[in-house]
Amino acid sequence: MAAARAWLRRHLRPVTALVVVLLVAIGLGVAASWHFAAVAIVPDHSEWPLETRIEAVHPGRVVLARDEHSEQPGVYGLDWQAGHAIAGPILGESSDTVTRRLRDVEGYLVPDIKVGFDSHVYAGDPGQSLGLPFSSVAVPDALGPMPAWQIPPAKGPGRTWAVVVHGHNDNRQNDLRIAPTLRDSGLTSLLISYRNDLGAPKSPDGLYHLGETEWQDLAAAVHYALDAGAKRIVLIGYSMGGVVITQFMQRSPLADRIAALVLDAPVLSWKSLLEFNAEQMSLPGFLALPVEWTIDARISPNWTNLNALDHPEDFHLPILLTHTAEDELVPIATSEEFAQELPHWITFDRVPLGGHTEAWNVNPALYDRRLSRFLEQKVD
Repeated sequence: MAAARAWLRRHLRPVTALVVVLLVAIGLGVAASWHFAAVAIVPDHSEWPLETRIEAVHPGRVVLARDEHSEQPGVYGLDWQAGHAIAGPILGESSDTVTRRLRDVEGYLVPDIKVGFDSHVYAGDPGQSLGLPFSSVAVPDALGPMPAWQIPPAKGPGRTWAVVVHGHNDNRQNDLRIAPTLRDSGLTSLLISYRNDLGAPKSPDGLYHLGETEWQDLAAAVHYALDAGAKRIVLIGYSMGGVVITQFMQRSPLADRIAALVLDAPVLSWKSLLEFNAEQMSLPGFLALPVEWTIDARISPNWTNLNALDHPEDFHLPILLTHTAEDELVPIATSEEFAQELPHWITFDRVPLGGHTEAWNVNPALYDRRLSRFLEQKVD
């Protein structure tokens, strides 16, 4: 006993220090897990971060400080306080700056302010941003009316409808990029909202449920389209909009009314996404487990149901699947696996450049051409 007390006296300080370190580590781990779980399930409609400095503005062109945003090829929106513009292709570069084509400036764009690069490109409704005819409609839903934009076709009766589902913490402006192509292809477009969107009803607990409840809002939109005379329906989804669609296809009795799917960087497996994002932060993939446990504690998702890769039998219809190889949010590997599982149904476009859901931005003409060809060959 005396020996034990002597050992304890000699080692009390390092043992105490170790216990404190472990408690701190556990506390930090819990805090980190809570934070990253919140990123997935707590709505956050913050504006685009203003990170890129304007160096100079000239007629038809803008000079920006070089950074990961300004040097990205393609077409993007520029957002700043009380202003918006469209930055087009790169016209010139130096070691410190990038010069891009500039158009559709609204507000005062001057040197030394900072702007955000916006993959939506367009701001406002379809009429304000693109000059398209449209109607603001309210889709009847169990939670209350869901706002949507309905755009008629440029020609034909428009009995084929495209129901477009935006991604996580996003909005209908994301979907405007393809609105002209859908209209020119003879489709009636319905750009929808779902629970927890700005201007839409909240979910009962105010949280996202990773597609497990949001698909019901898509089902309401499909009901709306069918009641309005739709004969064929194409579902189009970006990012989390993809999992909203896959959940609809797995769960809804209306799934057999769908003619085709168009998926852009879809979330096909939430577990794979969480592991991928851990690895993107140079952490082992298994460290996503505490985040999963925290999500389990808050919304109790069925992870198996949320993995579309485990349910290929529900996707025996034409699918156009697009994903950029540089996507740092949703792993392209899940799209590649999905395409390999369903080679007779999926047309897979692997785009080498561009961030998350930015395949259109990198090459709008090519993206629109592929979409038009798919709709003509697989739907019409």
